[in-house]
Amino acid sequence: MALLNRQRVLMFAVALVPVLSYWLYTSATMHPLIVGTFSTWLSAAATPAYCPPPGPLLPTAKLLSNSTKFIVPDTTFANLPWSADTSFAIKASIGEITVFEYEHSAPGREVGQSLFDTSLRIGSVTKTFVMLAILLSADKIKLSDSIVKFIPDLNKQAYKDVTIAALASHTSGLGRWIYVGDLAIVPGFNSAMLGLPSVNATGDKVSTCDLFPGGRVCTRDEIVAGLNNPAYHPRSPDSGPVYSNIGYTLLGMALEAVHNKSPEQVIHDLVTGPLGLKKTKFALPEWGSEALLPRFKADERWFVPSFGNYDPSGGLWSTPNDQLRFLQSILSHKLLGKPATRRWLQPRALLPSLHQAVGESWEIFRPTDIDVKTPRAIDIFTKTGGVTGYAAHAVIVPEYNIALTINAAGGQAQDAVSALFPQMIKPLVAYADKLARQQARVEYTGTYKASGKGATSSLMLAVDDGPGLAIEELTMNDVPVLRSLSAMQKIPYESLSARMYPTDPDSLGTEREVWRILIDRKDRKKEFAERECASWHWGDGFRYVTEPLDTVVFTKNENGVEGIEFLSWREKLDRT
Repeated sequence: MALLNRQRVLMFAVALVPVLSYWLYTSATMHPLIVGTFSTWLSAAATPAYCPPPGPLLPTAKLLSNSTKFIVPDTTFANLPWSADTSFAIKASIGEITVFEYEHSAPGREVGQSLFDTSLRIGSVTKTFVMLAILLSADKIKLSDSIVKFIPDLNKQAYKDVTIAALASHTSGLGRWIYVGDLAIVPGFNSAMLGLPSVNATGDKVSTCDLFPGGRVCTRDEIVAGLNNPAYHPRSPDSGPVYSNIGYTLLGMALEAVHNKSPEQVIHDLVTGPLGLKKTKFALPEWGSEALLPRFKADERWFVPSFGNYDPSGGLWSTPNDQLRFLQSILSHKLLGKPATRRWLQPRALLPSLHQAVGESWEIFRPTDIDVKTPRAIDIFTKTGGVTGYAAHAVIVPEYNIALTINAAGGQAQDAVSALFPQMIKPLVAYADKLARQQARVEYTGTYKASGKGATSSLMLAVDDGPGLAIEELTMNDVPVLRSLSAMQKIPYESLSARMYPTDPDSLGTEREVWRILIDRKDRKKEFAERECASWHWGDGFRYVTEPLDTVVFTKNENGVEGIEFLSWREKLDRT
C-alpha cells in the first residue's frame, strides 16, 4: 500500500508544488497526508494544532528605529523582598542592540559608579568561558578524547572512558567536589548529628588542600593522587548527569596541557582578550569602586578569595556589560563558527523534567508557557553561577537572538537571580516573537506572480495566527495546487495548512534565502507521546531532476524581497 501511494504521489509531483509532503517517515508509518489514511483522521476527535519543523519559525527580528520598545513595568521591581540588602543589575539585548537595562543598589552597597561596569563574582558562569576555550582549541582537544590523553598519570582503567564531552556535560561519573568539602574536615561539623560513626580522618584518607577557596592550593600531583583514590573514581561514565565542579578542574588541566599555559591565561588569550572583556578576570579586583565587595559583619561568609584549582569551575569576576558582550559573541559567532556553535547549543543529557536538559556547560530550559503566537517549547540556554554573596544568570535564546544577563550581590543574591530570570525572559521572548512576526509581514507577505505573456503561476503569502509564512493560494501553470491537493486527499480545504519555514539559517540575510514548504493540517488527532508531530521526518521527500520539490528561494535586493524561485519548477515569481 505504501509503495502504491508513493507512485500516486509521484504522478502528481509536477502539478502539485508542495506535494513535497507525501513521504514515508518510517517503513511502517506514513505522513498523515498519504492517501488511504484519511478516513481515520477525519473521523477521529481532533485538536487544532501545528507541527512546524525544528528551528526558528521566522527570521530573527531586527531592532529598527520604528520598532516598538520593550518595556517592563516599574511595578516589576517594586517591593522586592531582597532589595534592602541585595544589589542587582539586569541587561538584555536582541542582536547587538540593548533593549533593556535596570540596576538597583541596596542601601549601603553603593559603589560610586554604575553596576553595569562593576565587577561581581559570576561563579559557575565561568564554565561557559572554559567550554568556549575548549571548542576554540579543537585542533588540540577533541570532545571525544579521553581525559587520560591530557593527564596521563590518571588511573587509565578508571578514567579511559571519561571524555572531554562527558566532563563538559556533567556525565563523566565523577562527583561534585571529590576531595573538597569532605565533612570530616569541615570545622565544627558534628558527625553525631547524622548518626555517622567517628572515623579518624588524618593521614592520607582525606586531602587537606583545596579545602575551601582561600585555603592551601593543591599541587598537580596532589590533585591526581586524590582522583586516583578508588573512593573518587568515576562511576558509569556517560550515564545520567551529576553536577560536577571537579570535572571543570580537569578541563582546565587539559587546556593547560595543550597550551602550556595556566587555564586562566588560556581563557584570557582565547576568549576574554579577543572580545575586549577587560574586567573579566580571575584576579581579585581592587578594593574600591571597581568591585562590589563585602562591607558588613553579615558579609563575612562572602566567597571572595581565589578559587585556586577550582578557577575553571567558578573563579571569574566580570561585569554585567562584559557578560552581555560575551553572550552576544556566542550568538554572532565572533570567535566560534556557525556549525560549531550550533553543535554546542544542543542537549547532551536529558533530565526527568520534560522542560530541562543538560548541555556542554549549559543548563537548558524548554518552557511551553511563554506567550508566543504559536505555543511550543522555546529552547533557552542558560548558565547559573553562585557562591555565598554573589549570583549570576547568563541566558541566550538563539531562535530570537536574545542575550540576557542578571547579576546580584548581597545576602539574598541567589533568591534575586532565581526570581528575576522568569520575570525577564518570558516578556522578552514574547516581545521578540511579536516583533519577528511584524517584520515578516512587511518583508515577505503579499502576492507573487510569474512575468511574461500567458504566465499563469502565482502565490499569496501571509502571516496569520499559525507558524511560519502561510501559503494562502498557490497556482502553478494554471493548476490551483492547494485546492487540488485538498480534493485529492478528501481533506476539507479549510483544514489544509501549507507553510514556509526558514530551515536554512545560514542563508538568512543573504541575497538568496532558502526556505522549505511543509504541508500540514490544522486539526490533528493526538497520539501517544505526540507522535503525530514528526515534521523532522517530512523534509526533502521528493526531487525533480535533482531539485527538491519542497524548497524555495526568496531573492532579495537592497529594498528587500523581490521574488521567489520554485526550484523544481524552474520558475521565478515576482513580488507585486
